[in-house]
Amino acid sequence: MLKILLKVKRKNKNRFILICFGLMVLMNNLSSQVTSPFNHLAIKDSLKDYSFVVSGHFHGASTNASTFPAATLLANIDSLNAIQPLFLMSLGDMFIDVNDTYINHYKNNLFNKLKIPLFNAVGNHDLTGNLYENLYGKTFFCFSHHSELFIVLNTEVNDGSIKNEQLKLFSNAMDTALGSEIKNVFIFSHRPIWAERINKYNKLFSDNTRTAIGSNNFTEDIKPLLQKISKIKNVFWLSGSMGGMAPASFFYDKEEETNVTFMQTAIRDLPRDAILQIIINNGAVSMKGISLTGQHLEPIENYNIDYWNKTTAPEQSFNFRLLPYLTKQILINYVFWFGFFFCLILIFSFTFIRKRWRRKK
Repeated sequence: MLKILLKVKRKNKNRFILICFGLMVLMNNLSSQVTSPFNHLAIKDSLKDYSFVVSGHFHGASTNASTFPAATLLANIDSLNAIQPLFLMSLGDMFIDVNDTYINHYKNNLFNKLKIPLFNAVGNHDLTGNLYENLYGKTFFCFSHHSELFIVLNTEVNDGSIKNEQLKLFSNAMDTALGSEIKNVFIFSHRPIWAERINKYNKLFSDNTRTAIGSNNFTEDIKPLLQKISKIKNVFWLSGSMGGMAPASFFYDKEEETNVTFMQTAIRDLPRDAILQIIINNGAVSMKGISLTGQHLEPIENYNIDYWNKTTAPEQSFNFRLLPYLTKQILINYVFWFGFFFCLILIFSFTFIRKRWRRKK
């Protein structure tokens, strides 16, 4: 490593300073403990062989009004602890809403029962008001462990674009990895911002959260950085915004143009629910799915574009006994009443204008 730095110093003093700074940041991350803001457990030092677990949508179904996490997740906490992964990474929408009730239920039934550090790449449901950041701190950060660099992004703050301080963090992390012995770079986000404006992904993720106005800056600012580093490092981008009608809990695509492995994984309190375990064996990466309901799973690589194009989500039969409950949930939801009164205003305005127009005639 010293020989490399001396060689760089002779050629370009500024680049030498940049690499030194990046290495200092990296060594600081390596030497300091990374602690979960949710259960306050620190990532332990480990052998070069270890694993970590990833999934999104811990709140389960979009209709989950229980204020508890997904039942499939709660039922498997002991199994997750038994695996003894380095950490558990939530890929956003951990909460369906953030208030005192949700926070207490998550703390007592998930956070305190996990024996492994928990982290979260925030989704849109996590950021109700400022309560999440006040309680759990920064929503984008990075850390490293042995030969791996982990980057956690907030894809909500700029509607899917990675800008300002976050773009600087991302760019610096890429430079750090280039000038170090990092072998694998893992990027975690809620939205699959890499899928927007890409034709082959359009039909697959049509019900995902997307950029509301215009487009994000993935193609212009992020993609060039990925293409540069993926020439010499293994890069994996994992996202967790996956609709309930997805055919599986996993999506896998080793994208040729960028040489980056793009993935989606999430649970929705459905029979298909499964989480992803990523295994590091002396720098070599392998992965497998772990079913939360006992269903048979195929190798992760099989859940590719062809699989998603050919497979439809199993139909869920409607339970008419739930009608009173669902009606109640609609009536107590402020969104329903907002729409109701907005329609009344439209009808009143239309009627008033129509009467005025008739009088003029």
